[in-house]
Amino acid sequence: MGQLTIIPEKIKKIVKKFNDTSIIVVGDIMLDEYLWGDVRRISPEAPVPVVHVESVSRRLGGAANVVQNLQKLGIKPLLISVCGKDENGKNLISILEEQRCCSEGIHISAYRPTTIKTRIVARNQQVVRADRELVEDLNEQEREHIWARFEEFFERAQGVIISDYGKGVISQPLIKHILEKCITNQKFVAIDPKERHFDAFKKASVITPNLREAHVMAGLTYRNCSDEEVEQLGWKLMDQLELPYLLITLSERGLALFERQNRLFTHLPTVARKVFDVTGAGDTVISVFSAAFTCGATPLEAAFLANHAAGLTVAELGTASVDPQAILADCGIL
Repeated sequence: MGQLTIIPEKIKKIVKKFNDTSIIVVGDIMLDEYLWGDVRRISPEAPVPVVHVESVSRRLGGAANVVQNLQKLGIKPLLISVCGKDENGKNLISILEEQRCCSEGIHISAYRPTTIKTRIVARNQQVVRADRELVEDLNEQEREHIWARFEEFFERAQGVIISDYGKGVISQPLIKHILEKCITNQKFVAIDPKERHFDAFKKASVITPNLREAHVMAGLTYRNCSDEEVEQLGWKLMDQLELPYLLITLSERGLALFERQNRLFTHLPTVARKVFDVTGAGDTVISVFSAAFTCGATPLEAAFLANHAAGLTVAELGTASVDPQAILADCGIL
């Protein structure tokens, strides 16, 4: 079991370095749309609630939410992705620019729509979600854009995050090229994985699956398991993928960190005071862990900060991001 000793002055220095750090984010961007309202009756057409919509809001999702998290921390994110030549794409880029996130690495495709997830929420309870998306690999032109932008941004960045939501931007050949370049240049690379690409993740600096994804990657049937079983599962993935670090997100149970050196396992229990919505919590975890590790934190210190950030995020409805001062305050470091 890893021993966590927090030195406040060191943590403050790490957070201060965020402002001088750039991280590339490659992955699937999407728009999260929320229709907010109230249920006043049941439809006469079918036994379903009729939601009277009172307001509409749109937020960044997927890799765009990772970028927003990094920007809020003070990191300069360099986003590489694809969106559609449509109104949703315009809205997504507009929100990125409002958040002062650079959109120059986004390829606007004439062949695919912007991914949008629409959630209807009544009295803070999600009633239904509708997804509009094209789930297939990029075409040759789009793949060339992704790699050209990655080559262009690479020297400017201290780390890389691959945010795979299974919408087509991330492919096994792309993961292979990115990992080869990062490993050759000794640059940190973190992956928020989807199961279908798991055998391409070998020797990444860290991957951050949730418990269900970890089970699937290990070839096991998903189930809620004990801490001892989580530990066995983690070491199986560590050995299988030759990872130096692994961070499994356990929802309301917190995080499980594995470190190959000295074969250390640490369970960090959740610090959330309330769990309202876990949407986007994984984006927060990989963003804060990557930012902290890239700026000199130990894996355990980085996981500690990520765990506190996630605890703040899940207390809000929908995707959310938190600033460094809020994280430090939650950690008791003022």
